Amino acid sequence: MSLAAGAAAADLAQRQRDRLPLAMQRAQEKLAGLAPSGEATPLLKASQKAKTVAQRVIWLQRAASAWARPMEALSACRAGCSHCCQIPVTISLIEARLLGRASGRAPSVPKRSLRVADHAQAENLSEMERQLQTGPLTPCPFLRAERCSVYEARPVACRTLLNLDDDDLLCRHSGGGSSQVPYADATKLKAFALMAQADTQYADIRDFFPSMRDGL
Repeated sequence: MSLAAGAAAADLAQRQRDRLPLAMQRAQEKLAGLAPSGEATPLLKASQKAKTVAQRVIWLQRAASAWARPMEALSACRAGCSHCCQIPVTISLIEARLLGRASGRAPSVPKRSLRVADHAQAENLSEMERQLQTGPLTPCPFLRAERCSVYEARPVACRTLLNLDDDDLLCRHSGGGSSQVPYADATKLKAFALMAQADTQYADIRDFFPSMRDGL
């Protein structure tokens, strides 16, 4: 990294540290005045009645979008913003197959993966994701011209990732990686999705589609 790039990264990191307390306050204020979506619960119930795991996951993805919809207008997320398409994203084998169907690219067997066998593991979601999310930040294999090329089939993790600050400052990546971001708390919804696919395989999206990531 050049001196100029290093100075720019240090300046960004400092501005992010300065912003974080205000961003957290903004997020709390936005959520305090927001009525939750009434659309997500029927979709979750529909997922429980699905005949196949793939159908269950599709209903869960719809539920995730419904859950996020009331917060979208209040978030800093905008079309063409792709900061979160550079960070690790844990998806299931079922979601990888759905992405493969949408993109015409079959998923690979990931080199690193985990399985969620029971409720206790699902509740420890953050730790499970930390085990998979290592290495440098790299673009999502489905990112094209700063937009998602499989948007309608995007996984639950992407549908629920909303920055509740007023702009994208905290999402920007400095030399040391991304900063803390006041994301909407989707822990319960993601745990529900994990248990709906009990004992399936989970890996980072780039490990399911490594040839796309490497440009092969």
